[in-house]
Amino acid sequence: MYGPQLLQLWRSEKKRISDGLEAAKKANDSLEEAKLNYEAELDKAKSESADIVEKANQRASQIISEAKTKAEAEAEKIIASANKNLEAEINKTKEALRKDVSEIIVSTTEKILGDEISQEKHEKIISEAAQKI
Repeated sequence: MYGPQLLQLWRSEKKRISDGLEAAKKANDSLEEAKLNYEAELDKAKSESADIVEKANQRASQIISEAKTKAEAEAEKIIASANKNLEAEINKTKEALRKDVSEIIVSTTEKILGDEISQEKHEKIISEAAQKI
């Protein structure tokens, strides 16, 4: 009396267990596949981040190099301008010195000679003195 029902129950349980094991195997396979996909995506993200960092470092080096070049060029302009201004000041000072020395020479010459020198002689003496200086 219990034989056919028990057999049917046993087959039913066996099928249910078999289906459960099959479902667990599929879930485990899906989990493994998900893990592999995760690892592949993680590797890809690491690679991309390394590329981004490398490009950022290259750009930073380029920016520094451009800034250095620009600063050097600006420094050269400033130095050239300063040299030009210095040269102009030197020439201006030389000219003022020539004029002062010429006036001292003329004044001293007038005192030595005892009389005033004419404007024409004065200009000639200044011109000659300026050329010698």
